[in-house]
Amino acid sequence: MTKLTQAIALATAMTAGLAATATTQAEVSASADLASMYLWHGQNLSGGAAVVSGSLDYSHESGLYAGVWGTSGDTATGTEYDLYVGFAGAAGDFGYDVAYASYLYPGNTNDDVNDNAEVSLGFSYAGASLSFLKNTDTDVNGDYLFTTLGYEMGQFGFALGNASGVTTADAGKYFPTNYTHADVTFAYNDNISFTASQIIDQDVKNAIDDSTLFVVSYSLPIE
Repeated sequence: MTKLTQAIALATAMTAGLAATATTQAEVSASADLASMYLWHGQNLSGGAAVVSGSLDYSHESGLYAGVWGTSGDTATGTEYDLYVGFAGAAGDFGYDVAYASYLYPGNTNDDVNDNAEVSLGFSYAGASLSFLKNTDTDVNGDYLFTTLGYEMGQFGFALGNASGVTTADAGKYFPTNYTHADVTFAYNDNISFTASQIIDQDVKNAIDDSTLFVVSYSLPIE
């Protein structure tokens, strides 16, 4: 799943960042990232193992953007890459972003895993942001929605996320669960950040590990 979202839930931070690209000329950019775990919506998808990821993005002055993001993957689905396209813009302090993403897992033969796509809608104003992430194939992956409220203040970022209808595995059986998580991120500089994430409520007891997660990430822009 994911990955228009990272650090403090990139789903929220992305809105302001991509909106800013709408004022520049068309360009291609790339980055490489290393993180101590695969943090996704308050969950540790890599079993605590470090992950390596990278992206290649195209952005146009009109606000249109597209790209590919890949990672060494998680313990359940393996290596992952995502294809996405979207449109972002800004008017003063107000920004918006709408996108479509498809998630692919080469080497995984489970059709339910590979047939996964989402649409997202985000808004930002000053340091605050609000985003919605919704799956498009409810027959295969259920009917889930992620809502994230974020705020940036200097080097700190805060996010409160709510997941509804997420399918969770338990002893080979799958059931829907709703949960809420809170993230706090400190950006030491433009490359290094630290994130603490905590599940603060879930409707199915112990469906998701509610241990406090600490993540260190390093991002390296490629010139």
